[in-house]
Amino acid sequence: MRTGIYGGTFSPPHNGHVSAAKAFLEQAELDRLLIMPSLISPHKPTAEDDVPQRRVDMLKLAFEGDPRITVCDYEIKQGGVSYTYLTLEHFHSEGDTLCFLTGSDMFLTLDEWKNPGRIFELAEIWCMSRTGDDEAELLRKRESFEREFGARCFLCRGDAVVVSSSEVRAALRRGDDVSCLVPGAVLVYIEENDLYGAKNAELKEYIKENLSLKRYEHSMGVARTAERIGLELSLPESSLWRLVRAGILHDCTKEMSTERQLSVLEGRETDPDYLLCPQTLHQLSGAVFAEKEFGCDARVCRMIECHCTGAPGMDLCEKIVFLADFTEPGREYEACKRLRNELFSQKLTPEHVDRVFLDCCERQLEHMKEKGSAIHRLTRLTYEKESAKMAENEKITDLTDASSMQIAEKIKQVLDEKLAKNIEIIPVADKTVVTDCFVICNATSTTHVKALADEVETALSLCGVDPYHKDGIAGGEWYVLDYGVVIVHIFVKSAREFYKLDRLWKDKTTVSDNGEEEK
Repeated sequence: MRTGIYGGTFSPPHNGHVSAAKAFLEQAELDRLLIMPSLISPHKPTAEDDVPQRRVDMLKLAFEGDPRITVCDYEIKQGGVSYTYLTLEHFHSEGDTLCFLTGSDMFLTLDEWKNPGRIFELAEIWCMSRTGDDEAELLRKRESFEREFGARCFLCRGDAVVVSSSEVRAALRRGDDVSCLVPGAVLVYIEENDLYGAKNAELKEYIKENLSLKRYEHSMGVARTAERIGLELSLPESSLWRLVRAGILHDCTKEMSTERQLSVLEGRETDPDYLLCPQTLHQLSGAVFAEKEFGCDARVCRMIECHCTGAPGMDLCEKIVFLADFTEPGREYEACKRLRNELFSQKLTPEHVDRVFLDCCERQLEHMKEKGSAIHRLTRLTYEKESAKMAENEKITDLTDASSMQIAEKIKQVLDEKLAKNIEIIPVADKTVVTDCFVICNATSTTHVKALADEVETALSLCGVDPYHKDGIAGGEWYVLDYGVVIVHIFVKSAREFYKLDRLWKDKTTVSDNGEEEK
């Protein structure tokens, strides 16, 4: 039996996947085709909010009706990083002739995959061009694989459907029409489950129909600017679609009367300063309206709730929406032009966003004082908090003679500021001679893993401490920084759950001097 395996993340499956699968079936003369969604791809970051079963569900909808095609969750059930050679070894044991389908971008790097020789030994490789104009390059690479590995490689020809899952996700979060990019049943599933920010299309229509044209255009400008900042900062896609959503909705109650806004807030205690500064009331009523009417989650509502006045302890996404409101291209005030130039005049980093945010708060206070306007206490508190934080961050602490716990706390602070999740310090001095403690955290993607590692290394180097060893593991899903007395482990969520390092050391027994086990 000739069995085809078509692997990938499929997040989401699109018409290009369907077209490639059909061509593969016919040209490779397959008896059956297994569509194989990965759990953790070695080649692409795993989304922070990824739910593998949803990708399985979408694939079943995309390929329903063809009895030769089966959606197989083998790699998901196996757990860990989904290495192709291991999957091929499993299905090769069944005695089938295996044919593995890959796109041209992946085909060109096959010799860099884990155990490429074993891949070429176990399966025929069928390559489907993503663009249709790269045949010469693919043929050269095929010759190289045949010469070096004895590979059996074939080009799968068909009408190229030029679309990628990342393009679909970007269009969905922007509220654009993707009906020509994904199968109809898949789109219905995406919209019903609000995947990839798909509800943003509905929210755009609401703002367009219920607010003035000027307010609609401003809202879309804020959404686009927030997304631009998020992209330049390489934020995870789960943050990007929320930034766009908050931008779309941030002024959703702006044109309501004060009385109607107060009715939206009925039953909720309202800070009296909102009545002293009624021009800011829409941020609070807007957040409540977004939750009640559209089911927006706490992160989006919080971005809306502090976009005018600010608030102490704002996170990076909340500051982005605040700044996007001031700097979107439709803002023609001189102060907004100056702030826009300041924000985009250099490479965006979280530190630069913090500095521009503080400058914006300061200018806002000065402007209100000049006008003699009432100032919301949240605006004052935000400026005071950010000023204190900036002053503290500018102090460089010497850690050369610090204890292991002081170093660990500094690392935790850096990770927290860079949006790491579930940060833990685990003392292990009584359990091993390797180190005094571990610092373990979650990153939102493989890109975020490396960014966090770089930030820790840079911050501690300024404090006089450099790692003895550093290494990326598991296809970029896990990074280790060894400072001797402290070892830092940065995981994507799925890798941390798979390796269970924190649970291992929390549960580990130690052996006392008399040889007895201790908990």
